[in-house]
Amino acid sequence: AVRIAQLAFAFALSTPAWAQAEANSVLMDDTGTAGASAESSGSLKTPGSGRNLLGLNGGQSNFHAPCGSVYTCDDTDNYWSLYGRSMASDYWGTELAYIDMGRMDRAGGTTRAYGLNVSLIGKMPIAQSLGLFGKVGALYGRTRTSTGTSADITSGNESGFGLSLGAGLSWDFSPQMSAVLEWDHYSFRFSSGRDQVHATSVGLQYKF
Repeated sequence: AVRIAQLAFAFALSTPAWAQAEANSVLMDDTGTAGASAESSGSLKTPGSGRNLLGLNGGQSNFHAPCGSVYTCDDTDNYWSLYGRSMASDYWGTELAYIDMGRMDRAGGTTRAYGLNVSLIGKMPIAQSLGLFGKVGALYGRTRTSTGTSADITSGNESGFGLSLGAGLSWDFSPQMSAVLEWDHYSFRFSSGRDQVHATSVGLQYKF
């Protein structure tokens, strides 16, 4: 009985120390978890991580179609695009866009180019609110070319598929809004043959 009493007394004395050690262990675990959470929240996030967005870009187009040798030529004009994007993850997604390249003054007339473009998007973060993106896709384009009476370029309408490429920089200045700087390359079929049209633009994107 004395031995049992001694053991019970020793257990009673050791219980507060055991409880204090357990409390300290829990506190350290909570502190470590909070630190890990804080570290995770401070890590880089993929800019523009909203799964869907709508965007509008505007800028300048540059036609690389032949000017002809009879009339003066102006191969730049205003460019704009309206697009929707759906991201399967923070890094990959798809985009559907309507693009209007404006017109090129050549051969005593004008040449217009516009179309629908479907692209695969790849994104990567480079800073807390900045990211790079690249695009590769297919364009269904239409062109209309009118010429003067003595032009050495054929007039007419053309349509068809072509390659599209793009790259740019995005900046998330709010949880729902981003600004972009973008360069795009489109391959159109003209009455004079297949040629490229480039576009440099800035734009706004709304994420939802």
